[in-house]
Order: sequence, then structure tokens, then C-alpha cells
Amino acid sequence: MPNVDVNTYFFTGVVPVCNEGIVEHDGIKSSPVHVVREVLETLPTALQSRPTEAIGLNSPFSRNLRTHFARLVVLDQPNFNGRAHSNALVNAIMNTNLLQGQPVDQITCPYILVMLDFDLLEPDGAGDPRSYFEELWGQMEAELKSIFQYCYGFDKVSDAAGFASYMTGCQVETTMPFHDYWWEPPKLTAISTTTLIAIPAAGLLLPLIAAIIGWIGWAWAIALAVLLLILGLLVDYRMIMRKGARPFPAAPGTTLPHVLKSLYLQQAFSRFAIEQQHRDPAEWGQAFRTFLEQTRPADVEFPTQPAGVIRSHAPGEAA
Repeated sequence: MPNVDVNTYFFTGVVPVCNEGIVEHDGIKSSPVHVVREVLETLPTALQSRPTEAIGLNSPFSRNLRTHFARLVVLDQPNFNGRAHSNALVNAIMNTNLLQGQPVDQITCPYILVMLDFDLLEPDGAGDPRSYFEELWGQMEAELKSIFQYCYGFDKVSDAAGFASYMTGCQVETTMPFHDYWWEPPKLTAISTTTLIAIPAAGLLLPLIAAIIGWIGWAWAIALAVLLLILGLLVDYRMIMRKGARPFPAAPGTTLPHVLKSLYLQQAFSRFAIEQQHRDPAEWGQAFRTFLEQTRPADVEFPTQPAGVIRSHAPGEAA
């Protein structure tokens, strides 16, 4: 289930940076990769803490109501994890020099690692990630140009379709997606154990039965039984792998608009419950009906929590 899982697209891309020569950025001469770092460092983050709330500049990714998670990192070189594991006894017998260096992986240029988790438009992921990147270009074109301006081939990107093609060309398969919205076991269908046993068993037994009846000789029956047994096991393996490759079903109410509405209701109801502590219980019913009219729980669009912020403000409260 790479890339697509539980109604979410997990995009991973590595975009090569052309780190050649010296460039001028905001009146300062520097290397291209340093400019990329500076742009990423000054790119507003989400308002997820009191200090960032005080700054008041929200992440440009918050303009897109499909984006759950966005992370961009500069990769200069892969980390060195130490020598390759080897057997101590073999090293002693072969007199291996453990101080002699081993080949170390290196990359020829810096890369921008792009990791994005966003809602799908279609449950099967049709049209994505192209549709997402086309949306993103329309919502934060200036910021995207500043981030990728020194990347190989980005100078040919001039519109949303070009940006989508550029990013999908830099995509690598996401092999370990992470999704934490399931609050109950997902409803998954299982492959019948009887079916898995029956397929290779039939391949094994049918030639032997044919030999007992006298239709074929025992030598041919045994050879055919072994062949069909192996073929049946391969069919089982193929069925299991195809089943495992299917994405998990979508968790209910986990698109970004639903999550934002849930956060809004959680905070609004907490304030409501506190306000009722010293009121006459006879007034609670009417107060709750007023609360439902004001918060409109079934309406995920309004009122709701804005994207990219840590809390919702009560009506009349200063932001």
C-alpha cells in the first residue's frame, strides 16, 4: 500500500538542487543551496505554538484544505551508519582489518526532500498527485518558486500543469505511510484459509487420483502433482500480495475539513460545559440547543477552526 492509504496520498519526492556557482539573493551573494536553506528557514510555519501565534504569519500550505502534513528538508549527503555488519569469527579467521575504510554512499548534489500528506479527491487516488500540485501552484505559486528556483529543470516550469509534471518526475515511492486517525478497527475482508489450502491441495491430489484411476502413469502423476503444488503455492502467494497491496479503507470523518471541524467542536463544547457549571440545570436544555444552532455540528465548512492554527477562538475573543 505505497503512496495511497486510508483516503490519503503520502507523497515523497527528492528534488535535485543545482548548487553551482554563486548567486545573489536579497543583495547577498551566496551558494544556491544556502539560499534554499534560507528560504526554508524563513518560510512561515503553522501557528502551532504561542510564539508562532504572536508572529501571526501562517504557513502558505494552510491555504490548501487538503494538506495534513508538509515537510521540506535539504539533504546534503546521506548519513554514515558505520561499517557494514559482519561476523566477528569470520573477521578473526580472515584477519579483516576493521580500520580499513569501506565504500560510503554519496550523492552528487544536494536535494530537497519533500514529504506531503494530503486528502484524495477520489478514493482510488485517480488524478493525484497531479491535481494536488496544480491546486498548490494556484495557492502558493510565489513561495514554491522561491523554494525550487535553483533546482535542476525548474526554470522550465511556468504553470500549474508544468509544476505537477516536475514534482511527479521527482517522486519516489513511499514505503511506510503513517496514518493515525482510525479510532476503531478498520473493516477489512480476509482471504479464506480454506481457499488458500484448497488451491495447492487440489493441484497435489488431482494427478494422484488420476494415477489411481489409471488415466496416467505414476511417474507422470508425481511430477505433475509436484508441479501443480508449486503452481498452487504461487497462486496463493500472488493472492496474498495483491490483498496486502490494497490500501486501507478511509477512516470516517478524517479529511482535513472534518478534522478542523472536530477540533473546533471539541474546544467550543469545553467552553460551553464550563459556562454551564454555575447555571440553573433547568436552563441547560435551551443553552445546549443554542449551542447546536451556533456551532452547526453537521456543517464541516462553517463555523470551523482555520487551517494551520493550534486553537479556535471563542466568539468575541481577540485572535
